[in-house]
Amino acid sequence: MKKYLEKLIVFKFGLSIFAPLALKKYDGLVQRLTNFSAWLNLKLNQPQAATSTKELAETWVDLMPPDGRNLFKISSIEEDTAYVEIHLECPLRGTGDVNACYKLMNYDRALMEKVGGNLVVLESQSNSGKAYCKLAIRKKGLSTDDLIPAHKRLS
Repeated sequence: MKKYLEKLIVFKFGLSIFAPLALKKYDGLVQRLTNFSAWLNLKLNQPQAATSTKELAETWVDLMPPDGRNLFKISSIEEDTAYVEIHLECPLRGTGDVNACYKLMNYDRALMEKVGGNLVVLESQSNSGKAYCKLAIRKKGLSTDDLIPAHKRLS
């Protein structure tokens, strides 16, 4: 069962259901669905708590679908921050609704929280015009005040 649940097609199917709900402002439902999905992923994979920024980034990639890991990239690691990218075509791409993106990315934030990190979406496909999202990951307890989330960059 685990090998089927971890397929990229299942991941994309979940996005195709969760994205319209996020766009329609079903916030509570989207939060419950993304929390459940993160819980299931963690239950299936049982990752260890990360002890470094590099381990956090690698764990994030490892928690993504094995047959699509090439779409989840570590772009750089600088002292206390890992910069990662999602090159998967998001159903929110071009919608302009970066708040819906914030709601969907609760999944990734929940994953990182359980392994000792914080995740911030810096650029979203929903409004950036880019074919990827850019995220930052830091160890839990470190300030993220200097990382401006994409949903707060709007006017």
